[in-house]
Amino acid sequence: MTLTALASSTPQKLRSLFNIQQAYCAIKTNGVIGYDNRDSAWRGRGGGISSTNALMLMENGENVISLEIGALNWFSDKPLSPEERGHFDPQSACSLELVRFNGQEKQTMSSIKVTISPQGLPEAQTNSSHPITRTKILAEQVIPGHIDPDYFDSTYFPQGMVLYRFTQKVTVSGIPEWAWVKAEPFTGGSEQIQKLRAAYSEMARIINSRDRNRLKAYDKTALEAWSATTGDSEDEILLSQFAKNELEEGQAMILPIKWENYDVRVMNKGRMVQLYNKSDQTYSPLTYKYTDEDGEEILGCYAPVFSLINGEFVPIT
Repeated sequence: MTLTALASSTPQKLRSLFNIQQAYCAIKTNGVIGYDNRDSAWRGRGGGISSTNALMLMENGENVISLEIGALNWFSDKPLSPEERGHFDPQSACSLELVRFNGQEKQTMSSIKVTISPQGLPEAQTNSSHPITRTKILAEQVIPGHIDPDYFDSTYFPQGMVLYRFTQKVTVSGIPEWAWVKAEPFTGGSEQIQKLRAAYSEMARIINSRDRNRLKAYDKTALEAWSATTGDSEDEILLSQFAKNELEEGQAMILPIKWENYDVRVMNKGRMVQLYNKSDQTYSPLTYKYTDEDGEEILGCYAPVFSLINGEFVPIT
């Protein structure tokens, strides 16, 4: 059985609300990550409470929400055994709620609440009407040598890290049909890879041109979806993503792209893809360096998701 979220003529939002305690946790909609607390987990805290925009990643019909939880000890720089690294604090927990905001109304459409069992393993609260599936998986792994060594830390993406993925199916209707819904699935063929690289290269050129109007036109599909799901204007959204000091003042000058440093992440039935750095998966080919006010050199990036629409890859987030 699946859950059904019905839309109405009133503007609405579908957001994933999450609360993470003493753990690493990633929140996903149809396989697309909306948030993870990797930085907090790496620093030994393992907390996080906020929400992400789920609506622009969902389609009419069946969807999947999921959370992936891992023990904090995986991020430790101490010489621990795999068993010790995989040990959960008894207080570890991660919860995810898919909530519809319709005007002033708020309705929980789906939820996954994970705590640690007396046996020391993550378990979800039982919901016989709306089953939650648990799967033990290997976390995404990295390979040294594909990023500036000054920015590589082997503990940030722990080798051999085990995660527990909890998934639940959700059926929605009456929401907008986003451009990516009818996107051509990514197959990994050489022609598609060349087109994807061309899309990244074009976006890099536009960012480096410092032309906001040109960037707005290129990012139109994504901006329309962000605007429809948040109520903010396209200009406001673009400014939040590309601040004036980054774009017009040239702080975010995209570095030359070395394609051998990147691999492809395929999501949402092949309709969404992005390139990620093999040594640090938080970075994309749209990476830049700048010096902050304290004189420290910072590595930043933009990491849009692309879909193959009408023969070309376009950013859709």
